[in-house]
Amino acid sequence: MTPHKEPHEEGHKRPHDHAAGRALNTRENATKAVATSRACISALLPGRVWSHRAPRGEFEIKACLMLDDKPVTVLHFNPEDGSLLPKGLHALSAGKEEVVATVEARLKSIPQEINVLDGAEFREPEFCWAVPLAHQGRIVGHIKVSADGANVVADKKTVDDLARLEENR
Repeated sequence: MTPHKEPHEEGHKRPHDHAAGRALNTRENATKAVATSRACISALLPGRVWSHRAPRGEFEIKACLMLDDKPVTVLHFNPEDGSLLPKGLHALSAGKEEVVATVEARLKSIPQEINVLDGAEFREPEFCWAVPLAHQGRIVGHIKVSADGANVVADKKTVDDLARLEENR
């Protein structure tokens, strides 16, 4: 049995400050997060495209959009034809490896085709705003913005996924 670590000890996660999160969860900060997201859309660049097998065996194709060399959103694509999928819809087929090249080509035009929606969700565990991105009327991803609404932040899960891909090369 490992000894209990005090909150100030190294290796122990500090408890989340719920009061601080609530203090930043204001209409003004949400509006600022939307404005910050809109201001960065034209600076988004295509990032890496990768594929893998999901736990149930489906072939998934993902790609990220980058800002200042950091992945800020991940997008999912149909493994059959390379079309952009809305959030919540996943691959239903075995897919085709050659579709990855189609997605790489398609990813170049997506930043000009997405819109920032007028609203933001406060994500307390991550202590940030998630601002939805829409493409042809469907939400396809989120840009995460600092709790004060001032800065776009990297998508931590995508950073981890890309690091894992680099390790496996």
